[in-house]
Amino acid sequence: MPVTHTLDPHRWAGSIYVLVAIAMTTMDSSIVNVTLPTIERDLEADPAQLQWISVIYTLGFALFLVTAGRIGDIAGRKRMVLLGIGGFVIASAICAFAPNIAILLAGRALQGLTGAVITTLALSVFQVSFPPEERSKVFGLFGAVGGISAALGPSLGGLLVHADLMGLSWRPIFLVNLPIGLVTFIGAALYVRESRSERPLSLDLGGVLLLTVIQVALVYPLIQGRELDWPWWAFASMVAALPLLALFWRSQRAKERRGGSPLVPPELFRSRAFVVGLVVALMFFGAAFSPFFMLAIYLQNGLGFSALDSGLTTLASPIGTMITAVATAPLVVRLGPRLLTIGAAIAVVGQVMLVLTVDRAEAAGGILQFVPAMLVSGLGVGMVIAPVIDIVLARVPVAVAGSASGVLSTAHHLGVTSGVAVAGTIFFSQVTASALAGDGAPRAFGEGMMMSLWITVGMLVVSLLLTLMLPRRSRHDPRHGAMPASVPTAS
Repeated sequence: MPVTHTLDPHRWAGSIYVLVAIAMTTMDSSIVNVTLPTIERDLEADPAQLQWISVIYTLGFALFLVTAGRIGDIAGRKRMVLLGIGGFVIASAICAFAPNIAILLAGRALQGLTGAVITTLALSVFQVSFPPEERSKVFGLFGAVGGISAALGPSLGGLLVHADLMGLSWRPIFLVNLPIGLVTFIGAALYVRESRSERPLSLDLGGVLLLTVIQVALVYPLIQGRELDWPWWAFASMVAALPLLALFWRSQRAKERRGGSPLVPPELFRSRAFVVGLVVALMFFGAAFSPFFMLAIYLQNGLGFSALDSGLTTLASPIGTMITAVATAPLVVRLGPRLLTIGAAIAVVGQVMLVLTVDRAEAAGGILQFVPAMLVSGLGVGMVIAPVIDIVLARVPVAVAGSASGVLSTAHHLGVTSGVAVAGTIFFSQVTASALAGDGAPRAFGEGMMMSLWITVGMLVVSLLLTLMLPRRSRHDPRHGAMPASVPTAS
C-alpha cells in the first residue's frame, strides 16, 4: 500500500544534531595523531602498536560503510543513527579509560565502525527528510562541517594535551566526546524522523562477507604499504581484489534477477549520474584532501613550523570550504553539474598556486604566505561537495538511500586513502632523493611537496574533465529520487 510522505517539520533541528555527530566522528579521525608520542610514553606502546591507533580506526570505518547503509534501509535509518552515536560514545569511553594499548585499540576499532554508521546514515537521513530543493543546503553544511572538523582535529588535540586537564594527559581528546555524544543522542532521538525502505529487504550476508574481504584486500595495503616500503604482498593483495570484485558484482546481479536483496543494488549503476559522480568523488576528494597529510610534514620538518602553526596554516582551506559550501548551495538547483565544473576548476587553480607558494616559501614567511593558495583551494572544494553528493543521490530511489550513501561514502574514503598512499609515496621518495643529493631540509621537503602536488593537480584535472560527462537533465525529474520511496514512521 503506498505511503504518503509528509514533510518533516523538525528536519532542520534533527539535521543539526546529526551534523554535530558528524563533526565528532570526523574530528576523531585526526585528533589522535598529535597525541601519539604522549600515548606511547603513557601506555608503553611500541611503534607498531602506535601506528595501529590510526590504522584500525580507518580500517574499521572503511569496512562498514556499505553494510551500515543497507542495514539502515532495512531496520530504520534513525535507529541506526542512534546506534551509531551511542556506540561511538561507548567507544570513546573505552578509549578514554583504557589501561593499556590493547583496550585502546579495541576502542578505536569500535569508534571506526560506529563512525561509519553515523556518516553513511547521515546522508540517507538528509535525503529522505528534505525535499529536493532543500537537499543541496544540508549537503553543503555536511561538507563544511566535515572539512572544518578534520582541520580542527590536530589543533584541538594539541591544545588538550598541552592543557593537561586534571592531569589526564591525552585522555580528554576522547572524554570530550561523552557530553557531546549524549546531547547529540538525545537531540537526534527527539527530532530525527524514522524511515526505512518500503521494499521487503533482507541483509545479504554472503555479500557482506565477500565485500569485507575485498575492502580489506584493497584498503589495508593502501594504509600500510608506504609504511612498510611497499612489500610484494601489498600489490598482490590489491590485484587479488579485482577478480573478487568481479565475483561480487556477478553475485549481486544474480541476486537481483532472482528478486532477492543484493547488498549493493545493481540498479544504482544504471544511472550515468551515479556512476560518473562516484568516479568524480573518488578522484576529486583523493586529490583535494590527501595534500594535508604531506603539508603537515613539510611545514614542520621542512620549514620548522610548530604543530600549532602547522594546524593554523591549513585552517584557511576548510574556512574557504565552509564559505562556498554554504553560499553556493542555492545555486545547485539552478546550475547543477556546471557548479561542480566551476568548483573543480577553482580547486585546480588553488593547488597550482600552492605549488608556486611551496617553490618560493621561506620559514621566515610564516603562516600568511600559504593563506591565499589554501583559501582558493578550499573555495573550490566547497563548490564541489554539495553538488557531487546531490547529483549522485538525487537520481537514486530513496528506498535504497542507505545503500547508495554507503557506496558514495566508500568512494570518498577510498579516494582519500589511495590519494594519500600514492602522493605520500612520491613525497617521501622525492624527499629521500633530494636529501641524498645534498639538499637541506627545506629544499628536500619542498621538492617532495611540489612533486606530490603535481600528482594531485593531475587528479583534479581528470575529475574536472569527468564533470563534463555528467548529464545536464534537471535533478527534479519526477521519475528519480521521489520522496515516497521510503516509509516514514511517527517515531
